[in-house]
Amino acid sequence: MSASLPICVVTIGPTREPIDSMRLISNRSTGDLGTHLALSLHGNGHPVIALRGLGSTSDPTPLKEAGIQVIPFDSTRDLQDALEELSRGQIRGTIFHTAAVSDYFLPGAGAGKIPTDGGTLTLALEPTPKLLPRMTGWFPGAKVIGWKFEAGGTREEALTAGRRQISNCGTHACVVNGPSYGEGFGLLSPNGALLHFTDRRALCDHLAGHPGR
Repeated sequence: MSASLPICVVTIGPTREPIDSMRLISNRSTGDLGTHLALSLHGNGHPVIALRGLGSTSDPTPLKEAGIQVIPFDSTRDLQDALEELSRGQIRGTIFHTAAVSDYFLPGAGAGKIPTDGGTLTLALEPTPKLLPRMTGWFPGAKVIGWKFEAGGTREEALTAGRRQISNCGTHACVVNGPSYGEGFGLLSPNGALLHFTDRRALCDHLAGHPGR
């Protein structure tokens, strides 16, 4: 591995928010894409730090065998703390935020177990903090690429949401995918230009070869 190449950071998999000490809220993110991207970057000579959600179902063995530094996280707060800790170093490469962060959490959760009595249970959830808008401030010497998964609406609406993410968060690119986008992945640049990739491997190969865009 060439020491001259900048360190890249990849966030991988889902966050999990506790409801009580036994139950949690999460999502269907497997961590497969983030794992593949981390390995592709490593294969191109980049030192890689992988922040990997404990709820990921993808096999972490290839990351460990490649010698990639893996930092685990669970909740959105855990991921935030890990990113803030990394921001104290000199990260000059690219931050790839592939992690699927839960949209809501239950304040004060985690202690004890909510009784199961067969009745209706109502929980007052609050929005989790948005991490992507803060990343350019945490890592001013790095480039930041976000992800936008859209499941409702048209392809053009998904691309509009991706362009809005770049504008609102000040990021350097956005990967758009999901049922709204259709097959493959779209990579948007700040000027609105779109590159299409037919599959995960093509996308990761491109990002590993051009990690800043």
